[in-house]
Amino acid sequence: ENFSCCLLDSEEENTLSSEDEIDIECEILEKERDEANEKLSRMEEASAQLLKELDVLEMQFQIERSCRETAESFALKVNKDFKALKRQSQAILPLIPEMPENFSILNLDPEADPSPETVSEEESSEDPLLMSQNQIREIQSSVDRLLGEKIQLTAQVELLKKEKEDLKDKLVLEVEEKEALLRKLSKQSRTVNKMKRVSQLVTEEFTEMSQKLEMEQGLRQHAEVFAHQMLVKQQETQRQIQNAENEKQLQQALSQVTEICKALEEIRLYYQNQMSQTAAQDLAAVRTKLEMSEKERSETEIQLRDSKQSVTALQEEIKLLKDKLKEMEQLPSIQSIQLNEAKENPADPPSLVPPAPPPPPPPPPSSAHCSSILDEYCVDFLTEPAITEDMKARAVDEMMERIKKGIILKPILRTPQVGLPLEQRSENRKSAVLELQGMLVSTRRPGPRRVESKKRFSRTVGEAELQMVLQRRRRAMGDEKGTPPSPSKPKAVSVSSSSPWAGESGSAPVLRRLQQNREKRISRIKASESIIWEEK
Repeated sequence: ENFSCCLLDSEEENTLSSEDEIDIECEILEKERDEANEKLSRMEEASAQLLKELDVLEMQFQIERSCRETAESFALKVNKDFKALKRQSQAILPLIPEMPENFSILNLDPEADPSPETVSEEESSEDPLLMSQNQIREIQSSVDRLLGEKIQLTAQVELLKKEKEDLKDKLVLEVEEKEALLRKLSKQSRTVNKMKRVSQLVTEEFTEMSQKLEMEQGLRQHAEVFAHQMLVKQQETQRQIQNAENEKQLQQALSQVTEICKALEEIRLYYQNQMSQTAAQDLAAVRTKLEMSEKERSETEIQLRDSKQSVTALQEEIKLLKDKLKEMEQLPSIQSIQLNEAKENPADPPSLVPPAPPPPPPPPPSSAHCSSILDEYCVDFLTEPAITEDMKARAVDEMMERIKKGIILKPILRTPQVGLPLEQRSENRKSAVLELQGMLVSTRRPGPRRVESKKRFSRTVGEAELQMVLQRRRRAMGDEKGTPPSPSKPKAVSVSSSSPWAGESGSAPVLRRLQQNREKRISRIKASESIIWEEK
């Protein structure tokens, strides 16, 4: 949440800084625009004044030119009239002395009659000057009046231009204010959109966090209840295990496995219902947990099968040991029969001196000793399931402590024995079987051969016992496809086994050797079992 808030703040600061930079650039450009507009207005005012002055000068020049043209035209007319009058006066000069008194009445020149027409012509010759002067005066007055009107109009035009410039300035100011208002509105809309976005993100995060908290609380309560139930059941099973037998333990273990499977199925169904709400990582974690639990279940089933097989093997070994005890009790009668056969056998070389009487046979091993050996063997076999149960109890205690402290549950640590694949287990079992066969072959190395008629029934019984033990070992280790022993080997062993009987003078060393061989066999079987357990 803090990281997301920091990201949002940084984005807002970046956007605000960029907007501030844009606003500063806009203000700078607006100032430059205003300065350029002021310069343009000044230039326009100067050019307008120059144009006004030029218009006034042109008007004055035109007036002067028109006045000059009219003056020149009047001057030409006056000159023409003056020349005509001069000619007339020169023509009249020689006639002056002969003129009568009524000279004014005479019409010397036909063209110039003293009639009213001539008078009108003279008046008309004088009138154009007056007319032209009057026209000039009228024109000047009209020009002055027009100039005044023009000045007034120019003043009005200037006023109108000033008003127009004022209106333009007002429009520019209003446009700038409008642009500023639009910018403020856009900024406010952006900030409002950002606030809406942030509020939506915050609400979504809050809803997600609340859902996660509710789900975690429900899961924690469910896990605590389940762990408490498991603890209660574990305590009950431990109490029952202390007072119950192996079969009851197996049944309880199976019931626990079924309960665990049911609980795992319930958890799996619960997580399947929550799959739409949780993320992909949670789904992967739940699937891995389910796979781990299924692996543990399969491993517990395999361990149960192994324990069943080992129990059956132990029961068969107990039966074999009981049979051996019975055979040990029957040994004195067998030895007496063998001595009688030796006396009756003519193939033996005659002895000059009669053999000494054999010492009395040692007493057979007590049943207490054999039972103690069996008890030790059973204890060695049953210690490992107890160790695994202790490990499970410890794992449950650790899980409860983690639940109380609020730590995430983890799968129980498993021993490296469980992680081995089936192929490696089968190879280890085969190697253990081969080692047993090698040990038995090394003990069966033949000595100097004797006649086959000197076989002993006890040796053949021992070989059959060894074969039975090997078969039971193979069944216990799951290797029922082992090669059966060849029928030629017992003959060789029986031939070789007859050698110590010939060298002995009595039955006591034979019994000692039998006891030693039995002890060696038991020790080898224990060693092979320990190797098998280590390999498992």
